[in-house]
Amino acid sequence: MESKIDELIKSIDRLNSFSWGDIISLVALIGSWITIFILLKDKHNENRPYLQVTFELVRSNLTCVVLRNVGKVPLVLTHIHYDEDFINQLDERDKKYLNDNTVNNLTIFPGKEWIVCLGVIVPDILNKFELKKLKVNYEYKKLNGIKTFKENTEIDFEQYSRFLVYISEIDELKQVNEKIERTSKNIEKRLKNIETSIVQYHNIEDTFLKTVANGFIEKDK
Repeated sequence: MESKIDELIKSIDRLNSFSWGDIISLVALIGSWITIFILLKDKHNENRPYLQVTFELVRSNLTCVVLRNVGKVPLVLTHIHYDEDFINQLDERDKKYLNDNTVNNLTIFPGKEWIVCLGVIVPDILNKFELKKLKVNYEYKKLNGIKTFKENTEIDFEQYSRFLVYISEIDELKQVNEKIERTSKNIEKRLKNIETSIVQYHNIEDTFLKTVANGFIEKDK
């Protein structure tokens, strides 16, 4: 009987003792589980939707907010809200459209985008608006998904005021030639040839074109 008890005690001692081989195996097992967890997390992130809301210029300086799907799965925009204090500085028609927007089920596929025009040019925002920051809150989810992602962004137009609007090399050469030609003539003739430059656009719901003055140009000779 005593021998059996001694054998049991020795067996328990062996179970409670770890060799270096056992420790290495345990560490390898933990590492494997960590790797599996990271892979599962990456897979989850890859399959979740990503909506990018940014400020972009259209036709040189027409102010627009772009809703772009930068993920790999289709998404549904379920809600978007523009800061009313900023929007109330716009013209009545654009103000009403943005404040009363009914976006609640807008599908955007990967790599695609929708453009929201604010109906104003950036110089007007910088020179005439008291508030120059636009806050946008929005909610979206994966197409046919359940989980809703709530995000927000803030567009500070003053930060963009000193950035370059790209001009092609051909346009640069053309403008240099035009400048040389203009400086060869007197001021009176140049003033007679100055006209307002305009940009025309329309939203899908509009039945007519909208026009915004975006600067001054010299008439073609």
